[in-house]
Amino acid sequence: MSIEYLQQLASDGTFPVDVTDEAKIDTLRILKAAGMVEVQLPDGDRSHACVHAITGKGRAAMLAEIANQVIARRSADVESALRIRV
Repeated sequence: MSIEYLQQLASDGTFPVDVTDEAKIDTLRILKAAGMVEVQLPDGDRSHACVHAITGKGRAAMLAEIANQVIARRSADVESALRIRV
């Protein structure tokens, strides 16, 4: 879920992004703790989060996820090709 939300933020492409949904704010807390986003989280004065940027670590995590998906697809293709040959 966290990487998917990170990818959603990246695809929107414009920062800063205000977030009011509590579930998404919780996801942002996780992403901030992991060093993947620069975000101002809600405090006593505010009820929304403000995402300022995706960090280099966040972008690297997205690229790693894409690479994992490509590897998984290629592995499935190889397995199915081997089954056809046998």
